[in-house]
Amino acid sequence: MKRWIWLAFAIVALATAGVTLIALPRTPEWTTSSSQAFSEIEAGQADLNKFYFREALRHFQRAHELDPDLLIAKWRITQLLMRENSDQASRFVEELMTTDLSRLTPREKFFIEHWRAVRNDQPDEAARLLDECIKEHPNDPYMLERKAREVWLQANSEDLDRLADAERLYEEVLKLDPNWVIAYNMLGYIKMMQGRFAEAEESFKSYRFIAPDQANPHDSLGELYITTGRYGEAEVSLNRAIEIKRDFWASYIHLAILKSYSGDFEGAFRVIERGQAEEMPKEIAFGMECRTHFADLAQRGEWRRILDERDSECVIGFKNSFAAIITHRAACRTGDWKTATALEDEAERILGEAKKSGDLDLSLAFQALTPHLRGVRLAIEGDFGAAEKQLRESDNRLSFMEVDFGMYKLYNRLLLAETLLAARQDADAHQLLAAVRRINPSIVQEFEEAGFRALGLGRGNAPLGVATPTVEPPSSMTAL
Repeated sequence: MKRWIWLAFAIVALATAGVTLIALPRTPEWTTSSSQAFSEIEAGQADLNKFYFREALRHFQRAHELDPDLLIAKWRITQLLMRENSDQASRFVEELMTTDLSRLTPREKFFIEHWRAVRNDQPDEAARLLDECIKEHPNDPYMLERKAREVWLQANSEDLDRLADAERLYEEVLKLDPNWVIAYNMLGYIKMMQGRFAEAEESFKSYRFIAPDQANPHDSLGELYITTGRYGEAEVSLNRAIEIKRDFWASYIHLAILKSYSGDFEGAFRVIERGQAEEMPKEIAFGMECRTHFADLAQRGEWRRILDERDSECVIGFKNSFAAIITHRAACRTGDWKTATALEDEAERILGEAKKSGDLDLSLAFQALTPHLRGVRLAIEGDFGAAEKQLRESDNRLSFMEVDFGMYKLYNRLLLAETLLAARQDADAHQLLAAVRRINPSIVQEFEEAGFRALGLGRGNAPLGVATPTVEPPSSMTAL
C-alpha cells in the first residue's frame, strides 16, 4: 500500500490503487471464450494480490491479445497504466466509458459501472452501485473488500472514527475467505494508523505466515519496525523482501530511508545503486537520491548550500517533498523568509489543486504538510503560540498509516515539544516526549542527546536558530 509523503510519492498512488484490484473470489467469472485469456486474467489477479504490478500488467496485456473483446483485461490495463499517460490506457478509457455492458457477468458489470461513476465525479451513484451489489451478492468477497476500501478511504481523508467500520469489514472479508491475504495487510495498516502497534504487528505477522514467499508482508513489517524504532529488525525484514523479489521497489525505498536514519548516507546510496542494478525506474531512483542528498546536507547543517539548490529539480514544485521541506527549513534557519513563505504558498496551492481534482494521495500528504511548514517558520521566528497551533494542526491531520506518515507524525511532535520547551511549557513538552518515547524510544533518545533541538530554538522568548550557532540534530532528525 505504499504515494509517499517524502521521496517516493509516485509509487504509493499506484499501490493504493492496487488495493482495489486485488484478491481472487472463490468462483471467478470473466466473460471470455478463451481458456488461455481466462488463465492470464487469473495469473494477473494473483500478481496484483502480491503487489507485483509489472507482472500483473503483462498478464492482462497478454489476455487482451488473446481476446481483444475481454473488457476486464482492458479495465485492469487502464488502471495500471493510467498514471503513465499511456496511449493504450487512453484508448481503453474511451471504450470502457461507452461500450455496452449487458453481456458481462454481474461482477464485471459492477466494476466498470462503478469505475464510470467515480470517473464522472458521481460519488453518490458509485456508493449506490456498491451497496446494491453487496445486497445482491453478500457473500462475494470482491464486493465486501471494495466496500471496506471505500470506508477506509473515507476514514483516511475525512473521519478517522470510521476506521472501526473499515476494520470490521476487512474482518468480515476474512470470515468469507481466510486466505484473502491482503485483508491482513489492510488490518495491519488500520491498526498502525490508530497507534495500535502490537496488534498491527500480529496482523502483519499473520500475513507473513500465510504468504511467506511474497515480498509485501516482509515490507509491511519493515515499515512497522522502522516506525517503532526497531531498526535492526526492519533491515532484516526489508532485505528479506528484496531477496524474495529483487524488483520490489518499496523495500529499496524503505531500506534507504532506514540507512539515512542511522546517518549511513553512503549505505543509502549503495541501496539506490543496488536497485538501479535491477533496473529500478528512473523516477524512483531520482526521488531516493534527492532525499538522501538533502538529508545528508541537513545533518551536516549546510543550510546555505541547501538554499543554493532551491531551484533544483528535486525542490521545484515539491517534486520531491522531502527536499522541499529541508529547503524550507534551511530558509528559516538562515532568515530567508521570502523563500520560506514562497514554499508554504506553493504547498498550499498544491493542496488546493489536489482537493479540487479529487487527488486523494496528494491531499493526504499536503493537508498535514502546509501547517507543518508554517509551524516551523513561526517557531524559528519566535512566535511560539502560533507555531504550537500550526504544529498541533499538522499532528491532528496525520496518522501512523505508513512509515513516511508515521515517522513524519513523530518528527512533527518532536518539533512541537521543542517549541513548547522554548515557550517554557516544560510539563506539556515532556508529556509529549513521553508519548513519542512509548512508540519509538530511539528517536527521542537522539533528540535528547541533541539538547532537545532540531530547529535550534532557545529557552524563553528569543529563538536561537538564525543568529546563534547550535548543535545540529542527529541524522534521524534530518532523515524524516
